[in-house]
Amino acid sequence: MASSPWLRTLSQGFKAHRLGRPGWYVEVNRDRLRVVSAELPLRPGEPPGSATTRRALTLTSPPGPATGAAALAEACAVFDAVMAGTWAWPDPTATPAGDDPRHLAPEHLGRLIENLQGRLVGEQMAATTWERTWAPYLSRLAAAAGERRWPNDGAFLSAYLRGWEPNSRARQMGYDRARRLWKEAGWSWPEELAPLRGNGKAAADPEGVRAFTDEETQQLREAIEGSKLTAADLVAWDCLICFGLRPKELQALELQRRDGVLVAVVSRSKRSSHGSSGARTVPAVPPAGWPADCRRLLERWKHHGLPPGLLVARSPGQLLTQQLRRLHLPEGLTAYGLRHAFALRLGLDLGLHVREAAELMGHSPAVHLATYGRRLDGPALQSKVSELVKLRAGK
Repeated sequence: MASSPWLRTLSQGFKAHRLGRPGWYVEVNRDRLRVVSAELPLRPGEPPGSATTRRALTLTSPPGPATGAAALAEACAVFDAVMAGTWAWPDPTATPAGDDPRHLAPEHLGRLIENLQGRLVGEQMAATTWERTWAPYLSRLAAAAGERRWPNDGAFLSAYLRGWEPNSRARQMGYDRARRLWKEAGWSWPEELAPLRGNGKAAADPEGVRAFTDEETQQLREAIEGSKLTAADLVAWDCLICFGLRPKELQALELQRRDGVLVAVVSRSKRSSHGSSGARTVPAVPPAGWPADCRRLLERWKHHGLPPGLLVARSPGQLLTQQLRRLHLPEGLTAYGLRHAFALRLGLDLGLHVREAAELMGHSPAVHLATYGRRLDGPALQSKVSELVKLRAGK
């Protein structure tokens, strides 16, 4: 099996330091990195003239690209000391044998987390995405490493993952973040942990996403009109209703009328670990019974605009969901529930193909199918089964 690029680089650097002296190697053994050579001195208690042709010393630096420089310096120091005749085997009583892998030290995991952050932020996701959906899980991982001495990766990661409820989305995310960190370090991931990730869908609503019904949408508008919220707040909510926007997309939005059709021009791009979406134009698809002009939305948008606080908020979705709580809407509804309702109108009412609906919503067909497939396919599946049962009964 071909060695990893970081291990080849480490071996080449070690060879250059030895000036080509043969009989010395750096290798990975399980989750440890070690120096191997017949020139290492006899171990304590090993009889003189032992037939052992090579001995191995486990380095303190764990394997992986993030620790290659430290491992090279450590291996070179061992070689220099052996050549000078000053090197001796570590005292076996100084460190408990077989436990406390040094790569699980909180400070080492902290450095790896910083490396991973530098690799992902700006390239695959925004800084706010990292702070919201990555940093909390990895910070908790590093903190857990300092709670006790862990005998191995499996025991440590198992205890870490069991801190979340089984089959919860939080445990899934903790699992995925930790596994991505292990990949960054070049460490092997204990496959016996796979059942602990669970199935987030088992904890989800069996009906699929929680979307606003048309009745709940009307209830929302009536509650806003009867509250202390402004006309600009109602414009913001109507934009979510009619265009299926992410709350953050309100901050870079323009409404226009093109060929008699009301459209939203979304210029805010979204970048995450799942991919990115650029600017798009979305035609209005209001709930059933609404006029095509979405209750004169363009005129209201020009006159009232959007709430200033919403335009500068770090998390508009959080602010909007807080408004829902104050309006005493049914439990479980969030600002994203209007985006879900829009997606279901595209599929169930208009009959758009998954690819077409995904393009209007600004994400991939795979994401669209994974998020809405249960709701979109369910009615058709039930109708098909009913027809087949009737057909069978008529024979």
